[in-house]
Amino acid sequence: MRRIAPIATACALSCACVVAAGCGTTATGARREGPAPSVTMKTPPTAAPAIASDPAALAGMVRRDTSISEDVREDLTPCRDDTYPMDTDAGNLTAGDGPDLVVNVTTCGEGIGIAAYVYRMVGGKYQCVFADERGPVYGTVDDGRLEVVHEVYPSDDPVAFPTGEDAVTYVWSVDRFVQTARSFTDFAAASPTASPEPTSTEPAAPPDAAPLDPDLPGPAATPAGKGH
Repeated sequence: MRRIAPIATACALSCACVVAAGCGTTATGARREGPAPSVTMKTPPTAAPAIASDPAALAGMVRRDTSISEDVREDLTPCRDDTYPMDTDAGNLTAGDGPDLVVNVTTCGEGIGIAAYVYRMVGGKYQCVFADERGPVYGTVDDGRLEVVHEVYPSDDPVAFPTGEDAVTYVWSVDRFVQTARSFTDFAAASPTASPEPTSTEPAAPPDAAPLDPDLPGPAATPAGKGH
């Protein structure tokens, strides 16, 4: 599973809506299995959708999504190296028409996670069905489940030393995500170990989002940052 590297997270608490580019590093998130509701899953896809490897098209779709906060949409522009502040994971999370997309919007350079979204394919379009804009945050696909990690930083914590990590596991049930596991890891402990915590019995409220066309460019399109 992928998540935000601890060295890149503390300043997100004071500037969570300042978007720039870069991606988090990877690690294994801690979680505990819990009783899962009835879930309908499809055969795992053989490849990620085309938009997952086209940051310009993906950023354009996110900017058109009015269910996403205005600050995130307005600040979602290329960084100095013409890359977009996004990191994307794809896999089977819902019973949609194709692979789901987990889209992380981050900051430049440090890769601080500002927001995490899940886009479900519906009739060839993508609809946002999950949003977590409480940075620092990072989402990934983990064996058919949505894993969302928050690094915990008190105001006096150095950038490289978060106090702990909160990890939540979600599964898709009928038409929305439901928590099945939650744990907290205290990095200050002599032997940091994920400790199970109570999970919410309420389904995660889906954003009020309409399906969006991915608007992938044609073969003759000019790459982002090249030419005019």
